Amino acid sequence: MTADVSVDPAGQAGLSPPAATLGRLGRAGGLLMISDGTVTPMLEYLTGERLTTSGLSHSEMPAHSADAVALGSPADCTLIRRTTDLVGAETGALYVRASSVVAVDVLPSALGRDLLHTREPIGRLMRLHRVESRREHVRWAVPDEPEGAVRASRRYRIIVGGIPALLIDESFSAACFEMNG
Repeated sequence: MTADVSVDPAGQAGLSPPAATLGRLGRAGGLLMISDGTVTPMLEYLTGERLTTSGLSHSEMPAHSADAVALGSPADCTLIRRTTDLVGAETGALYVRASSVVAVDVLPSALGRDLLHTREPIGRLMRLHRVESRREHVRWAVPDEPEGAVRASRRYRIIVGGIPALLIDESFSAACFEMNG
């Protein structure tokens, strides 16, 4: 059984999965799931190693796709799907599978360029470029038992300058939650 919590399409602030659901992930794991900040440095702290991307790919996507509609960015934006795994730089351990819809035109041009031409995680790039943003959680899922390699997942929008700029789906492996209490 999976505890799946969805937030309304407007992304009501303050909603989070029930405490009992998050409790299955430990305190640090629960914080990781409800964080509305950059997850990369939190995961690096929890895992004790620097994260890097693996299997990074980019593709253009149509403005009428379901994910583009879920993002809610302006209709004339260039949309890119960016998929990657976040892995430990030393161990190669898989921590997160991520898929992002990026409204490139909404982002500062240097950030958009770096997203397309570097292998850095999105969160690290946003911090590097000092992009002020907020996150709107859309969905969380925490299975009673891990489903394959996935222990928990979430979906959220990143809002930049009041405009939806990214829609991110993250699936966290059990390795993210093994080292916390």
